Amino acid sequence: MKKINFSFKSLLKVLPVILILALYWYWINQRIISNSEQTFGLVGYFFLMCIATAQFPLPANLMVLGAVSSSSPLIVAIIGGGATLVAYSLEYLTFTYLFKLKKLANFKDSWIYKKITPMFNKHKFVVLAFTSFLPIPSEPLRIYAITQKYSILLYILAGFLGRIPRYFLLGYYGKDYVNSLWFLVGIFVFPGILLLIIRGVVSLYDVVKNRFAQESSV
Repeated sequence: MKKINFSFKSLLKVLPVILILALYWYWINQRIISNSEQTFGLVGYFFLMCIATAQFPLPANLMVLGAVSSSSPLIVAIIGGGATLVAYSLEYLTFTYLFKLKKLANFKDSWIYKKITPMFNKHKFVVLAFTSFLPIPSEPLRIYAITQKYSILLYILAGFLGRIPRYFLLGYYGKDYVNSLWFLVGIFVFPGILLLIIRGVVSLYDVVKNRFAQESSV
């Protein structure tokens, strides 16, 4: 059996993840699972969503559940959409400055980047809106859109139209399960599972496509 070596350096790499998960868990227990009538006000929800939507590790889906515990799903979704407009605008301006529309950094090595960008080039607005709706990491695609000088107005509008139905559905169907531990766990786990399913489907499509290409060339 291969021996597993643990080093102090590897522990330091894992420590931030552990701290973030611990903070999330504390926030869930103290805020969402608690019996308090109001987790936070809508103003606080708006500013937190501005941060959570713009490249910062805050659980946006959990904040929607926290806000919907004292407000209607539609209002929460609209405010979340408004926060997306602010967050995507800041994101666009920030990455335009950082990358100067020339570099893609490590995002170009992402499988999401490699698979979705050809589709993005054909249906830019639809792909941006759809990936904003799905609870999966869409940062590589958004960074690519920025580097391609995609219109900032269409960029933030796609995010707005994608996030509103996502937040509404989450708030509408999740409002009755806010105090359920398993539902909260599912909020964390589901995006990863969905991402794996999408990757599996894409890989299967590539295999079938290559098989047909080989058979037709014979």
